[in-house]
Amino acid sequence: KDEEIIYQLIKVLRAKPTDQVIFFDGQTFCDYIYGIKSIDKKNIIFSFLSKQEKKEEFKWLSLYQSLPNKIDKIEDIIQKWTEIWYSHFYFFRSERSQDIYISENKILRFKKIIQEASEQSWRNIIPQLHFLDNWDILNVKWQNIFFHTDTVWSQKLSDILFDFSSE
Repeated sequence: KDEEIIYQLIKVLRAKPTDQVIFFDGQTFCDYIYGIKSIDKKNIIFSFLSKQEKKEEFKWLSLYQSLPNKIDKIEDIIQKWTEIWYSHFYFFRSERSQDIYISENKILRFKKIIQEASEQSWRNIIPQLHFLDNWDILNVKWQNIFFHTDTVWSQKLSDILFDFSSE
């Protein structure tokens, strides 16, 4: 009875009672296939057909990002990085961050963007969004590469010696 899903299926995708739909729970690598039994303007009735487990290798990728100066940049960041399978977003205030206020409604909007980007990129796991008040790089357990703007302390990617022997 979710009005958004009903609207999307009927008006956008033009679903018919003979069509099948794939659902996922956002936490596991399982797809649930349902057939559409009937559709009207307020209800869609599904019948369960099968469950498919995806046996994909999955790496947890985390993005640590200082808060940009505009809300719409946060939206772009989470949308694009969700589509390339990042699993955690950590936004924190830095010396140069603007003092922007992020309301609960904005956080809900960000989560909706993440959900829609996940659906479009066929992800089963919904990325997690975190806004950190205090962030200390020394206390983060990570195996990530940080890219940042070109400053005196920056290194070019071609100059960094990576050790992938632990893989």
